[in-house]
Amino acid sequence: MESNILRQTWTHLKKFGLDYDDFPTIMENVGLLLWVLTINIQKKWTQNIHIIFHMMTAIALFFYLYVHGFSMVWLVYFHYGKKDIEATCVILALSACSITCVIKLVFMKIYAKEIKDTVQNYLKCDSQVIPDTRFAKNLRKNLRDVKKRSIIIWIFIVTNGFIYVVRPLITPGRHFSVELFLIYGLEPMFESPNYEISTFILTTGISFGVYTMICIAIYVLVVVGYNEAQMYALSDELEHVWDDSRNFYNHIKHRINDKRQAVYIKQQIMNDFIRIRLRDIIKFHVTNINLLRDLDNELRPTLALEYTILAFAITTELLGGLENTYLALPYTVVQILMDCLAGQRLIDACDNFERSLYSCQWENFNTSNQKTVLLMLMMSQKTLMLSAGGVTKLNFNCLMVILKTSYSTYTTLKSTVKKHA
Repeated sequence: MESNILRQTWTHLKKFGLDYDDFPTIMENVGLLLWVLTINIQKKWTQNIHIIFHMMTAIALFFYLYVHGFSMVWLVYFHYGKKDIEATCVILALSACSITCVIKLVFMKIYAKEIKDTVQNYLKCDSQVIPDTRFAKNLRKNLRDVKKRSIIIWIFIVTNGFIYVVRPLITPGRHFSVELFLIYGLEPMFESPNYEISTFILTTGISFGVYTMICIAIYVLVVVGYNEAQMYALSDELEHVWDDSRNFYNHIKHRINDKRQAVYIKQQIMNDFIRIRLRDIIKFHVTNINLLRDLDNELRPTLALEYTILAFAITTELLGGLENTYLALPYTVVQILMDCLAGQRLIDACDNFERSLYSCQWENFNTSNQKTVLLMLMMSQKTLMLSAGGVTKLNFNCLMVILKTSYSTYTTLKSTVKKHA
C-alpha cells in the first residue's frame, strides 16, 4: 500500500516537470498548489477540501496577521515611531512587501466563482485545438516556455523565503531574520520560551506569506501565458497560410479534370483554403481577446492596490537601509517584475501577430480574403495587455517607472529626514 502511495505521489510530482507542457496539466499543477490554500480553481474538482488544509491555512493566516498586522501597528505607532525612523521604515517595509499575499488570497476567495469560470473558459478554448497539428505543436512549445518561466520564478521566490527563514536558525546563538521586528506580548524575545514561540510564529507566518503570494501569482502568469502562447502560435499559422494553400492544391490537383479552367480552379481552391484557415485564426483571436478582457477586469483592482503597496515597500526598504532589507528588496522587485514580464511578453506576442498579418502574402489573396486580413489587422491594433486598475499597462516601461518613482521618493524623504535630524 505504501509503495502505491509513493508511486502515485511520484506520478503527480513528475507532472510539475517541463515534459508535461499541455495546458490542462499545467492548470492541474497550479490547482494542486492552490488546493493547499483551500482554493479550488477547477470546476471538475467537486470533492471537499480536507479540514486539515482549512485549519493550517487559518492558523498560518492568524500568525501572519498578528505579526505583520497587529504587531506592526504597535511597533510603528507606539514602540519605535518618530524616535527611530530607520527602524520604523524597516518594519513598514517588511510588512508592506508581504501584505500582497493577503490581498491575493482575499481576491481568490471573493472571485472564487468567476475564477472557476475563467479557468473553465480557458480550458474550453484549449480543447478546440486539434491535436498533432502545427498549431497544437507550436502552442505546446510556447507553453513550455511559459511553464519554465513560472518554475524559475517560483523557485527564486521560495528560495528567497527559505533563506530568510533559515538564516537565523543556522547562525550561532539566538537570532531572528530581522531583530528589529518584535512580536507584541512576547518580549523579551530572546529568552525561553518566548524565543521558541516567536521563532515558530515568525516561521509559520513568513512561510504562509511567501507560499500564498507566489502560488496565486503563478496562476496569473500561467493564464496570461496561455494567451501569449496562443498569439505566437496564431502568428506562425498566418506566416504559413499561403504556402499551406499551395501545398494543399498540389496535393489534390490530380483530381481536376477540366484542364482548360485549371488556373481559375487553382485560385479558387487556394482561396477557399485560405478563407477557412483565416476563419479559424479569427475565431481563436477573438476568443483570446474575450478571455483576457474578462481576466483583466477581475485583476484590475487587485493589481492597482498591490502595485501601490509595492512601490511604497521599495521606498521604505531603501529608507530602512539595505543592510536590514537586502532579502526583502529582491522579493519586492520580483513581485513587480512577474506581472510586468507577463504583460510585456503578451504585448510582444500581439506585436508579432500584427507583423505576421503584414507578411502573410495577403497581396496574393482574392478580394474577400484581403478584406478579412484588413479586419484582422484592425482588430490587432487593440493590443492585448494586463493593466493595473485600467490606469497603466503592465510592461517593462511600467516596471522602470515604479522603480524610478520609488527611488525619487526615497531620495526626497531621505534629504527631508536629514534636515530634521
